[in-house]
Amino acid sequence: MPWTTTETPTPAAPYPPPDRADAARNASFAGERVEALTLRGVRYGRPLGAAPVVVLMGGITAPPTAFGDGASPGWWSALDRPELIDTRRVTVLCPALLGNGSDWRALAEAPRDRPIALPPVSVSELADLVEEWLAGIGCAQPVCFVGASLGGLIGMGLTLRHPARVRRLVSVSAGLGPDGWATGIRHLQREIVRDGLRHGELDRAMSRARQLGMLTYRGRDEINERFELLRPGATQPSIASYLEHNGKKFARGFSPHGFLLLSESIDRCSFARDEAQLRERLAAIRASVAVVGVPQDMLFPYALQRALHEELLAAGKRSRLHTLSSIYGHDAFLADQRALASIMIEHELLELGDAPRD
Repeated sequence: MPWTTTETPTPAAPYPPPDRADAARNASFAGERVEALTLRGVRYGRPLGAAPVVVLMGGITAPPTAFGDGASPGWWSALDRPELIDTRRVTVLCPALLGNGSDWRALAEAPRDRPIALPPVSVSELADLVEEWLAGIGCAQPVCFVGASLGGLIGMGLTLRHPARVRRLVSVSAGLGPDGWATGIRHLQREIVRDGLRHGELDRAMSRARQLGMLTYRGRDEINERFELLRPGATQPSIASYLEHNGKKFARGFSPHGFLLLSESIDRCSFARDEAQLRERLAAIRASVAVVGVPQDMLFPYALQRALHEELLAAGKRSRLHTLSSIYGHDAFLADQRALASIMIEHELLELGDAPRD
């Protein structure tokens, strides 16, 4: 299953294509054994073992080519700059998500337009797969992990479940888990896709699910300013063509099975059975943490980032909370990524330490 693309920002300067970095593994999800699992990803910059390592992960639709594939810019190109993530001085690793680049034999060979049985994968298990991938490609050192949306949740899971692996976590528009409102939206999206699979209307279902999602990814203020209401004589509001375009693009390019698996993994996100166990696990982490939230974010509201920050402080850990105010809402880490990069530079969020010199 090849990885798919997400929205790309302003093009960066041409950059050589990254090196592929794959690892073969077996795994179990909720007791279900998965054979012939292929974990894929890419590497930019310095060879492993020669420099500090930065791991980058984004949302459900983000491919691992965060800094581009050599032919087109990446979805996080604004972070690829000498004063932030300098690929001449560091190693950048980008794992492919399970269901969007990484897969196992049965998933890779499954018919796209038919329902299949999917294992109940959680964010914790996705974090374990990142650890397996890092070990499998030969990364032995602690990393600086920068993750947004689902990638931010996975970064938190990796930090909690594999404390020796993460020395610095930058969590953007994520938290310790989802809230009830967004869980309901994702459930409805999955039901739309499942109905499409059952009734032979997959493309329409994928398009509709994506259109519903777009209304949560973008900021309410941006949508209100950008699109007119349904005017007299018009058959559709002006936002309809925008939603339809994005829906069709998603339906053509993304695996329905990967979408169902990854969407549900967010709603299965739970790092502890209760508050006491969460505090115990947070107390065991070794990483310092920077939390970035967007007040206009509807999908992962700012309260979730504040809660993560406060839990870290209560556990005696180093945490700083930063605010990125943006009309783009949850998509600010993509659509307003230059502002995100400015925050990261101004407040020195990466804490990479000394890098080798040429």
